[in-house]
Amino acid sequence: MITSNVQIAKPYPLKHHSPRRLVFDVDCQRIIEGDELYIKHARNVMKSKQYEFSNDADMEMKAKNCNRFSEIYDYENFIVSKEELNFPLAYTILTHKHAVQTEKLLRAIYRPHNIYCIHVDKSSSASLHKAIKAIASCFPNVFIVSKAEEVIYASFSRLQADLNCMTDLLQTTKVRWKYLINLPSQEYPLKTNLEIVKILKLFHGRSSIEVRSAEKWRHRFQRSHKVIGNKVKPINKRKYPPPYNITIAKGSAYGVFSRSFVNYSINDIRAQRLLEWLKDTYSPDEFFWATLAKNSRLNVPGVFYNIVGVNVRRLWIAVTVSWNVERKCHGKYVHFICVFGIGDLNKLVSKKNLFANKFYYDYQPLALQCLEEWHLNKTFTEAHVDANYHRYL
Repeated sequence: MITSNVQIAKPYPLKHHSPRRLVFDVDCQRIIEGDELYIKHARNVMKSKQYEFSNDADMEMKAKNCNRFSEIYDYENFIVSKEELNFPLAYTILTHKHAVQTEKLLRAIYRPHNIYCIHVDKSSSASLHKAIKAIASCFPNVFIVSKAEEVIYASFSRLQADLNCMTDLLQTTKVRWKYLINLPSQEYPLKTNLEIVKILKLFHGRSSIEVRSAEKWRHRFQRSHKVIGNKVKPINKRKYPPPYNITIAKGSAYGVFSRSFVNYSINDIRAQRLLEWLKDTYSPDEFFWATLAKNSRLNVPGVFYNIVGVNVRRLWIAVTVSWNVERKCHGKYVHFICVFGIGDLNKLVSKKNLFANKFYYDYQPLALQCLEEWHLNKTFTEAHVDANYHRYL
C-alpha cells in the first residue's frame, strides 16, 4: 500500500506551472483548439502508428509493486486546497473490461481524501478481477464492492451494482463524504476535483439528477420484464400501479447525489418499495433516481422541487452524452451513443458538465490521451468555474 504525499496548499498554488506533455506523437493543444487541418493530420498519425496497450495481466503485474505503480502513474504527489479537504467526495466506478481504462479514470479523479468503490462485473474475466484488486490494494481509500453482481444490460442488476457500492460507502467510517458520483469506467472528467467541489458547493446539498417525462417509455414499466437468455424481454403480464400513487419519471442512470439522498435511496421504506416495483421493468436504473427526484410526496431530501421557470433537466450536470439523433459525433456510435474521437475534444472541453461519456482507450486513442493531458494540466491552474451559470441552477 502506498500513502500519497499530500500537499496542503493555498488555492491555485501552481498558477504559472509549465504545461506538461503526456503525448508526443502530436500537439494536443492544437487538437483541443479545434484546428481542423491538424486534426486531419492527427487522424493520419493514428492510422499509421501501431499502438501498444497494457492488458489486464500487465496492469496487475505493475500494481503488485505499489510504490513502483505509484511512481509510473504519478499517484504520489497532490496539490490539494483546504476547500477540497473540507468537501470530500465519494465515487462508484462500474467496470466490466479493460483495467487500463478503469485505471485512467481512477487516476484522473483520485485524491487521497476522497473515497472510491469499484464494482467489477461478476461475469468479467478473472484477469480483470485480479488487476482491479491489485490496483485497489495500493490505496487505503479505494476498495472493491463487498457484493458483486452479474450485470445484464437493461436489467435490475445494473442498478443493484451501484446500490451495493453506495451501501458500502454509506457504511464506511474512513471518509465522511458529502456527495457521491456514480461512473462507468468509460467516462472521463471534464472538471478537476477543485472545480467539482466549487460547483457542488453552489448546489447547497441538492442532488443533480436528470428528470423528464417517461410518457414515451411507458412500455418499459407498464408490463413486466424478465431476463431470458441474457436479455431483458417483456412478458405477458401487466404491472400494478407504482406505490404511493407516484408518477414514474425518466432520467439518466448517472447523477451527482447528496449524502442525504443516497441514505434515503438505500434505507427509506418508500425507496425500498419503489425499488421492488421496478425490479421487473426495463432499465430500472433510468427510472429510479428520476422518480425519487420527481415526486415531492416522497419527501426525498436533497432534490429540487417546484422551481418556477427552470428547466429541471438543466440541473443535471453529471455527464454530457452525444446521442445518434444529434448527429454531432466525430467518433463512432455504439448503442446509439457517440464514442468520442479527437474531433469532439474542442467542444467537450467547454461543456458545463462534470464528465463525458464515452471513450474507448483503444479507439482513436489520441482522443482520451489528449483529454488526459489537458485535464492534468488544468489541475495545476486556477479553477475556472462559471459561478453565475451554476449559481443560477
